[in-house]
Amino acid sequence: MKAYWDSSALVETTTNPELRTRLQNEKGFARTHALAEVFAALTGNPQIRADASQAAETIEHLAEHLEFIDLSAAEVISALKKARRKGVRGGHVHDLLHAAAADKSGAKELLTLDINDFQGLSEKTQLTTV
Repeated sequence: MKAYWDSSALVETTTNPELRTRLQNEKGFARTHALAEVFAALTGNPQIRADASQAAETIEHLAEHLEFIDLSAAEVISALKKARRKGVRGGHVHDLLHAAAADKSGAKELLTLDINDFQGLSEKTQLTTV
C-alpha cells in the first residue's frame, strides 16, 4: 500500500538512499503543493543549497513516483473549519492540509520527519517518522 509523503519526507529521499528506494518501489501520494515546499527546502536550506535547475530536476524525478491528491475548495474549507478544534494556527495550516490529503488518499501511513507537526491532525492515517 502506498504511503502519503509530506514534503520533509520527500526532501529526505534526496540524501537517504534507503528511503529513495522505498519511494521508487512502493510509489506514494502527495499534494502538488509539496513540490513547491520541496523546492523551497532544496534551494533555501544552507546545508543543501541546490540551485533552481538542480532542484527542479530532482523534483521531476520524485514526481515520477507520486500520485497527486489535491483538495477541492470545499475540502480545504472543511479542513479549515476543524482548525480551531485541532489547535491549528498560522503556518501549521499546511500540515493540516497535508493530513486532510493523506486521509483523502486512503493511505494507511503518513511519512514525515516530524510527527509532532501532525499530531491530532489526521483522522485516518498513521504517522510514521522517516
